[in-house]
Amino acid sequence: MAAGKRSGKRSQTSNDFLQPLAPTIDSATNVGTGRAYNNGAITVAFTLPNNSQPATSYTASAYCSVHNATHTATGSSSPLTIEGFGSGVTTTVTVVATNSYGDSRAPVSVCGTVVNS
Repeated sequence: MAAGKRSGKRSQTSNDFLQPLAPTIDSATNVGTGRAYNNGAITVAFTLPNNSQPATSYTASAYCSVHNATHTATGSSSPLTIEGFGSGVTTTVTVVATNSYGDSRAPVSVCGTVVNS
């Protein structure tokens, strides 16, 4: 029984059973003005810290004051494109990393991204 306990402690010490760390947002870019009116989009590029556990999916989100809604995009790698923003919105983008043990502890955000559609 003691061997099993030591094994569990060793695994926990080596961080085998942890959710990923918060991703770092490298850029949040307006996709451009060639989109339909009130369907703006932001492409978000991000990376996980080197010491993070792997993530199986990512969710990028941002609030749109024109539609009074939070728009999201989910995928397995960077970049992600969030769509559906109203024209002229200034928003804050967040990215959360997820694996089978949970979500990253605190989302990282980029403020002041303007969407022109």
